[in-house]
Amino acid sequence: MSLRSKLLGLALLVEGAVFILALVLARLWGIPLSPLTAHPLRDILIGTAGAAIPFALFVFSLSEKAKAVPIIRSLRKTITDEIRTLFASATFIDLCLISLAAGLAEELLFRGVIQAKWGILAASILFGLLHSVTPAYILLATLIGFYIGLLYHVFQSLLIPIQLHCIYDFGALIYLRYRVKEQIS
Repeated sequence: MSLRSKLLGLALLVEGAVFILALVLARLWGIPLSPLTAHPLRDILIGTAGAAIPFALFVFSLSEKAKAVPIIRSLRKTITDEIRTLFASATFIDLCLISLAAGLAEELLFRGVIQAKWGILAASILFGLLHSVTPAYILLATLIGFYIGLLYHVFQSLLIPIQLHCIYDFGALIYLRYRVKEQIS
């Protein structure tokens, strides 16, 4: 089995488990996960536009200017040395499928269930901790989780965080796979 197949299979397996966990917890705690929205077009637009902020942070974290920020140095190295290598054989379609699965499953769990049950702060911290690549990434993921949770709270639509997460992941993975050509020291 190729590295590409293993990566895709593992990603879909993990996100499938997260999706099932979200459904089970929602049922157990009586939290409705549907409808995702009452305003599909508005929420797709908000989610898509909302992805610009975390994507800009991601691109900045890989820039030359980010070298001057001590907490980001380890993040840059991990992203370019390890994560980039992990996705090096992934195809455009693989990245699309992984992004869709992550956006749907993780946002149903973190915003739809955890935030509904325990609030935005708990959901954001758990989101950050479960994205523990480096300490800097935990902090960044927690802040992004709070941002996504705030949009969910304001607009009361699960489609916004799902859309935002999908678009961000896809943009970040495409950027990393096709734009970052060599390790950044």
